[in-house]
Amino acid sequence: MNVLKKIWEWIEYNRWTVILPVIGLIIWFTAIGCTPETVSPLNPDRMVSAYELQTEFELWEKQQEQTQITFAAAGHDLQRQEEANEAIKQLIIKAASGGVADLPGLLQLLLTGGALGSIA
Repeated sequence: MNVLKKIWEWIEYNRWTVILPVIGLIIWFTAIGCTPETVSPLNPDRMVSAYELQTEFELWEKQQEQTQITFAAAGHDLQRQEEANEAIKQLIIKAASGGVADLPGLLQLLLTGGALGSIA
């Protein structure tokens, strides 16, 4: 108990030497040590700071751009297939309109359509 009394007397004698640094450290930890955080939109189990949130947003934005490029490529592929199908239909119609509706005309239509289908 005597030791605690000596420590208290030293603190009383050096009051401002002890109190001001402690108050300064408390203010410093409050101002700098506690950064604001929020729940991550991409990973709800994680808390992120403002800088990390900005980084996650930029990552998400790049992923969205990549997804748009993928959808555009798929759309172009569908359009190309549709144009190829239309060309085949036109060739079949031309081949069918030139022949008579009999067995040789039917064979010509089937062979022409089958050959064009295997090419495309």
